Amino acid sequence: MNLKDIVTNSQFFTDETISSINYLSVANKALAIVNVECKTLFPSIESDTTPYYYMPKDWLYTLLSPYISYAIKMNDSSLSEAEMYLNEFYRALENFKDNLGTLVTNYDESDPDSGISSDMIADTGFGGVYEIDTSNAINVGWFGYDSNGGSW
Repeated sequence: MNLKDIVTNSQFFTDETISSINYLSVANKALAIVNVECKTLFPSIESDTTPYYYMPKDWLYTLLSPYISYAIKMNDSSLSEAEMYLNEFYRALENFKDNLGTLVTNYDESDPDSGISSDMIADTGFGGVYEIDTSNAINVGWFGYDSNGGSW
């Protein structure tokens, strides 16, 4: 997927076909927000026609389209509509955070749409989202069972 496809979608939903917005800058700002919020290292988009393979296309589309739509509506001073698109972006961002661990786990180098390479995650972690291995956990409830009714 490339930025030009995402912009076309945003223009359809906003019912605007303006060219005065620097879409590349707006898309890169959205990626910067993702990077800060999720502690990821996604590089900037260099061209609106070059495919972007660092994130699965569904997620790229889900995150960037609402943010570009927000910018379009801000540019024509439709503040209530702009706010609607910004809220959609932040809901998508929260969903992305929740799925980031799984996206990294499912990544297959031969299929960029399978997930996200661990190279795109900062050393400081997943932004609060961690997958936990509970395969060796013992299910004994909150206090455990010690024949004393669970009290310590």
